[in-house]
Amino acid sequence: MSTLQEGHRFDGYQVIAVLGEDAMGQVVRAFHPTHRQDVAVVVLHPRWAQDDGYRERFHRQAAVAALVQDPHLLAVHGSGQVEGRLYVQTELVEGEDLGSLLQRAGPLDAARAVDVAGQVARALDAAHAAGLVHGHLTPAGVLLVPPADGGDPPHGDQVDVRVTGLGIAPPVDPQGSEPDRPADVAALAALLYELLTGQPPSPAPGPPAPSSLRPGIPRDLDGVVLRGLAADPAQRWSSAGGMAAAARAVLSVSGIEVARPGGDPAPAPAARPDPGTSGGGEAAGRSAAVPVGAAVLMAALLATVVAVTRRRRARHRTGR
Repeated sequence: MSTLQEGHRFDGYQVIAVLGEDAMGQVVRAFHPTHRQDVAVVVLHPRWAQDDGYRERFHRQAAVAALVQDPHLLAVHGSGQVEGRLYVQTELVEGEDLGSLLQRAGPLDAARAVDVAGQVARALDAAHAAGLVHGHLTPAGVLLVPPADGGDPPHGDQVDVRVTGLGIAPPVDPQGSEPDRPADVAALAALLYELLTGQPPSPAPGPPAPSSLRPGIPRDLDGVVLRGLAADPAQRWSSAGGMAAAARAVLSVSGIEVARPGGDPAPAPAARPDPGTSGGGEAAGRSAAVPVGAAVLMAALLATVVAVTRRRRARHRTGR
């Protein structure tokens, strides 16, 4: 199968538009008679299907992801392989991704940042409960779904969040290890850090506390975020939901109430910090490694799966 173009047909799908492309593959908007609606299809480059181990993991994770139901996760419908290329089909949702929002409007206020992180945490916990790991969470892969009336949500209002990318197995790192749950927790902490400050956490020897970069952030929130970024996985929060609940509790003590997404757990226990250190202990002073390479390219690709930002849905030309 050559590079997909508008009008191309494969495995029953007709390509309506190519939404994005990078080193991992392409994302297309497609129509399938069975579903009778537009869907998003991520089609990987042929080299990924040639890796037997990755191909098996790809189909296995897509099959499990299709069974996971959570209001903050983009629904996965299934996967396949055609003409030497792997693909996964997901629902198509319109909205603005967090990366675009941060570039357009800057960092969020603490209440909204913690609210968004809490919804992402619920999605991650749902994935973890099913035995899945996201592995490539970035602001570009998190959508803010617009209000039912179709308008853009104001910068300070509460919005619904949809996490994209579940069901597409992340590549292993150069050392041959796969992402794990602690890596997802660190990615969530990095996401919250960026929502609060407008910039991603710096690598070792450790990022500055969020409150030192932006006035108005409660200092106790620094400890929650830096603990999630601890270089030692054992020093991080033991669950995404536990970190989100702790962040909400800190804001509540400061007189800032944040809505708690339904089903969110109470704060989960984590290793206590070493005496004489702040936040998550000495390890919290060093940020966790940030995935690079193929995982970053995949995140950029996945951002286009559903970032059909403020576009009107294209109508299929035939068969409707």
